[in-house]
Amino acid sequence: MRAKLEEELKEIHFSKSVEVLNRTHPRSLPAKLRALWNYEIELPLIPLGAGFAVLLVIVLATQFEEHSDPGDLAGDMPRADRQLVEAGGNTYWKEDFEKAVKRVEGKDQS
Repeated sequence: MRAKLEEELKEIHFSKSVEVLNRTHPRSLPAKLRALWNYEIELPLIPLGAGFAVLLVIVLATQFEEHSDPGDLAGDMPRADRQLVEAGGNTYWKEDFEKAVKRVEGKDQS
């Protein structure tokens, strides 16, 4: 049986065997880099997505933890004691407006 198969396949030759061997087993540095560039990477989406979700939750939790006290965002004054000032058709908190005016006046004097 084997002899008959070899006799039938004697006429068939694989002509690109050298190219296939060079691709699968590169010898030179450029060929190795080309093989690395064409390397297929499979990434599991569910574990990666879960990892990014956990990382996002941690980052957001630490950001909101820093600004959890409303007094930190509004300065030392309680919100009920703050005053609004209208200037140039816009409304500002009084202390923010005074700081901005001081900065502008400081630039004008220099």
